[in-house]
Order: sequence, then C-alpha cells, then structure tokens
Amino acid sequence: MLLRTSSIMLCAILTGQCYSATQTSQENLQVTHATLADFRQLSIRVLAAYKSPPRYIGSTAKWHLFLKKETRQAVDKQFSSIFGYKIPRNNNDIENGWDLSLPIRINPDRCPNVSHYSDDKRRFSLPSNDEVANRCISPDLN
Repeated sequence: MLLRTSSIMLCAILTGQCYSATQTSQENLQVTHATLADFRQLSIRVLAAYKSPPRYIGSTAKWHLFLKKETRQAVDKQFSSIFGYKIPRNNNDIENGWDLSLPIRINPDRCPNVSHYSDDKRRFSLPSNDEVANRCISPDLN
C-alpha cells in the first residue's frame, strides 16, 4: 500500500513539471499543437545533462520536441508515463533533424537519442540515417 501511494505521489509531482500521459502499458502519445503547451521547456545544456535523456521526435516551426517514457512497477501493475520536452528552435542548432506535421502519434522508444552535443552546448546532432526519422514517425502509429 505504501509503495502504491508513493508511486501515485511521484507521478503527481512529475506531472506538475511537464506533460505526462499515464496509463497502464502506454506505448505512444498523440502530439498536437494543444499538448505542446504542456511540454516542459529546456535548454540544450539541460538536455545534455540528463542521465537518461529524452528522445528526439522532430521539430515544429518554433520547437525541437523530445519525449521520454518511464516505466515503473507498482504493486502488481506496471505503468508507463510519457513526458514531453521542448527546446526553442534557433537557427542552425540541430543537424539531421526533421520537421513534424502535427497532430501525430509517436512511440518514443522508436525515436533517436542525440548522438552528439557541441562543446558549447548550443548545438546537437542526430544519427544521419533517413531510416531513423521514418521509424520514429511511422504512419502505422497515426
């Protein structure tokens, strides 16, 4: 009972910090213009400091978007939470990114991690394979 209460409290705290969709066995998230307002805004420097970083899902005209899925075991059930993050889109701060057309359903486990950060933490790059973007925004999820 204490574990379950602690898990609920932890989820409530995390939900207040950024967008979260919690359901049992949630594997993907519908990203819309409305849900972007709930994504937590970060800098590239903060993103680079994450021990387990969010995965890049694409960019809009204003933001670079990331999702992070965390799975927890509570008593006899497993649940996943997906958290959304956004970084302001500046000129030339990403290499090998792609544009998203919203709304779109994304499975963050299929999307790439940042492969490299510049020394000054103002730019980042992603794997250069076109297949990476295709797998991440696969139409079979929409």
